[in-house]
Amino acid sequence: MHGIGNYGRYWDFFADAVAGRLRLVAPDARGHGDSVKPDDGYAPADFVADATRVMDAAALERPIVVGHSMGGFHATALTLARPDRVRALVLVDVGPRIEAAGDSRARRLSLGRPDRFDDEAAALAYLRETSPGYSDAVYANRIAWVFRRDERGGLVWRSSKHALAKILDTTKVIGVWARLAEIACPVLIVRGTRSPSFSDGTARTMLTTLRDARLVELDAGHNVALDRPRELADAVLEFVREVG
Repeated sequence: MHGIGNYGRYWDFFADAVAGRLRLVAPDARGHGDSVKPDDGYAPADFVADATRVMDAAALERPIVVGHSMGGFHATALTLARPDRVRALVLVDVGPRIEAAGDSRARRLSLGRPDRFDDEAAALAYLRETSPGYSDAVYANRIAWVFRRDERGGLVWRSSKHALAKILDTTKVIGVWARLAEIACPVLIVRGTRSPSFSDGTARTMLTTLRDARLVELDAGHNVALDRPRELADAVLEFVREVG
């Protein structure tokens, strides 16, 4: 489950590193990618219902659920609502507290972005300026999947700015995080040590709150799956071996 403003193919580099050792299902969340973008319906319960339908459609009886950022929040809500459907949980750079710098950045990139770009060069320049430091392959992935062509040949976002605004109003819902201690399944917490969003202190608190948790820290920013896809895949594969 991907983060806000992203898309299922965000996980391509992680999938390449997994190299067929796991079956992976990575949908576009509502309001994102090629999924529906309704005016309303962006509460955690709506994403839980969507995830359950995806699992049913893909014949996933009890998968390990991996969620990054927004996707981790919704994966947590899913685990609380349907513990019978989640074998184990992987939370990538997300927890009860979002640091101010990370929250500010997410809001700026979600709500302050230009609505369209005249061409691919302009869109790429924007991505490189606002999210520097990635490989050319990552930028190519984002150009291919975060945008679509409009009728004038320009690039517009696949994600809905209206949807992102609605989601940002719900990701701090304390009812989900306040119930963290209720989660009984194994949990892997992954933190990017350079992340502006998820602090070491929050991760350590989660370790003591959850019943069965372990922590992996990687030299990465918030987008761990883009910065360190192979290391993330190795951590998830080791976790899968632990939980069976």
